[in-house]
Amino acid sequence: MLTLQSIHKALSLSRPIELFLFEHGTEKFAYTSGSRQHLHTDGLIYKPLSLKRGKVQRTAEDYKNQLTLDMPGDSPVPLLFRSHLPSNHVTIKVFQTQRDLPGESINIFAGEVTSVTWNNSIASLACNPVSRSLTRQVLRCGYQSQCNHHLYDARCGLQIQDWQEDTKVTAIKDNGFTVEVASKKNSDDYYITGLLSKNGSDFRMITSCSGNAFKLMSPIDGLKIGDAIQVAKGCDHSAASCHSFGNFENFLGFLTIPTENPFQVY
Repeated sequence: MLTLQSIHKALSLSRPIELFLFEHGTEKFAYTSGSRQHLHTDGLIYKPLSLKRGKVQRTAEDYKNQLTLDMPGDSPVPLLFRSHLPSNHVTIKVFQTQRDLPGESINIFAGEVTSVTWNNSIASLACNPVSRSLTRQVLRCGYQSQCNHHLYDARCGLQIQDWQEDTKVTAIKDNGFTVEVASKKNSDDYYITGLLSKNGSDFRMITSCSGNAFKLMSPIDGLKIGDAIQVAKGCDHSAASCHSFGNFENFLGFLTIPTENPFQVY
């Protein structure tokens, strides 16, 4: 019986290809190092693309296990990093398989794209393994009166679909920092610190709103006039804002912090 390992060993039969799957929110970008399309067991069609990766290493020191990947600079994945970091993590999985045995594959790398640099028309992606993220130490909760949850995350408990409305882009100004929309249903204050999104995966915080014009924290690449977008209610993380959502039971702020420091000597 032919297996992936036996085909790898049989030089006359071996036709290895590699599959690269990038995920950004709900978007998926699937490429293969082979010369023709490849239908994988995940149901995705991997399209041929000029790719060159570095050596996959597995050592006890995660910083040495970073994978570098070169690809055309105008392809969708590096363009996510063109002007700013993407709003969602960009994950990567690399599989090895055989052209004549598509049902068998080996996952040789899984991680996250952390940065992109350009050299003329070539983009170099720096990818950290999944294990690298386990070493991060991040402050999760602060002793403060404002809620510690991120708006619409799992701990907040609110579903963004319940608080957003659909509209269309009518104008883009200030190099993409200002987006004008066809209509909105609520007052300006309703949207401040809310989210403007496209395709349910590319989110930007709304820093201010005046009429039908929304000022964004950063532009959305590829956004153009006529695109369908969504705008969602904002929250300043105060107890009053949480009450306005009817979500005070999930509020994680500390409202009884003393106003005087008991350790201060008078």
